[in-house]
Amino acid sequence: MGKKYKHLYENICRFENLWLASRKARRGKRRKLSVSEFEFDLENKLLEIQDALIKETYQFGAYTRFTIHEPQERQISAAPYRDRVVHHALCNIIEPLLNKAMIYDTYACRIGKGSHRAIQRAQQFLRNYSWVLKLDIRKFFFTIDHYILKKELQKKISDPAVMNLIGKILDTYNSPREYYFFHGNKEEADITRPIGLPIGNLTSQLFANYYLNPMDRFIKEELKIEGYVRYMDDALLFASDKQTLSDAKKDIRIFLEAYRLSLHEMKSQVFPARHGVRFLGFHLYPDKRKILRSNLKRFKMRLKAKRRLYRQQDISWENILQSLNAWLGFADKQRNVRFINEILSHIPFSHTDTGKSFTFRIPSIYNGNTCKGMGAVK
Repeated sequence: MGKKYKHLYENICRFENLWLASRKARRGKRRKLSVSEFEFDLENKLLEIQDALIKETYQFGAYTRFTIHEPQERQISAAPYRDRVVHHALCNIIEPLLNKAMIYDTYACRIGKGSHRAIQRAQQFLRNYSWVLKLDIRKFFFTIDHYILKKELQKKISDPAVMNLIGKILDTYNSPREYYFFHGNKEEADITRPIGLPIGNLTSQLFANYYLNPMDRFIKEELKIEGYVRYMDDALLFASDKQTLSDAKKDIRIFLEAYRLSLHEMKSQVFPARHGVRFLGFHLYPDKRKILRSNLKRFKMRLKAKRRLYRQQDISWENILQSLNAWLGFADKQRNVRFINEILSHIPFSHTDTGKSFTFRIPSIYNGNTCKGMGAVK
């Protein structure tokens, strides 16, 4: 089972940890009214949170819900800013502990990992193996079982106050009724059992990633699959023969039923490695990768949305640059410079103080330097 951690709650409640959490929560959001109001009286706000946490009387607020349509329609649940500070304070303490329990080849929400390294690792396996199995878990975030999640977390966290705080966070959300039927069982016990994590919470990312840790270990330690990469609920398995992966798929399907998850059968398929596989916005091949046009389309829509928010002074210029550079770090820049610049050329920006309009542009040979708004001023 490994080491269990006690006496964590006092670290969550420390003022220094709450202050660090507030610094993380405000990144890219300084111009939002809720952030400004919190920052105006920062010390007292943090002391109020600290007092409520120490007394274990902290109550989480209601979500603001909105719908996005890319890459697919889904509902986002945004917690009040005060709650987001608490989410960060919790994750500051428990994330390093959960991270230690995870296997090497899990890449989401982990320092030193990320999508770029996951793609590199997947391509390495495509060169070393003849077959690849792509796993797709049906409605993953919305079908995560609260009881099972807490049971898994308790294997590492034995501090009851921390588990009580986690329980309060989980109690703020329950998936709509339709998601219960993905378990393949319509018994009343399933319908009344709380499930789902809200997309938008920092804690949701951490909990969801850890929820699949047992599957990771089952694949690596029980099925003995050496070629394996997972980024949140996107997972790839590699082997030298097709039958090994076909058998693995059956075993994984049965294993996931115990965690009340199900595979999307049509999207969970075995492919020859030479044909490549779609993963994290790219079609990966052993010796190259191609960015999906749908990925470029989503990038264009997100950048336009950022421009609109900047004009409304809802986000900072630093947020624009961070978002753009993060995406450029993710994209295969050298192979896609022409496509990327075509998109950038049609999305002009202007600073409110100067009024001058310009477009971003990356050089034909991108050397990894950050994009700072170079390009012809219109």
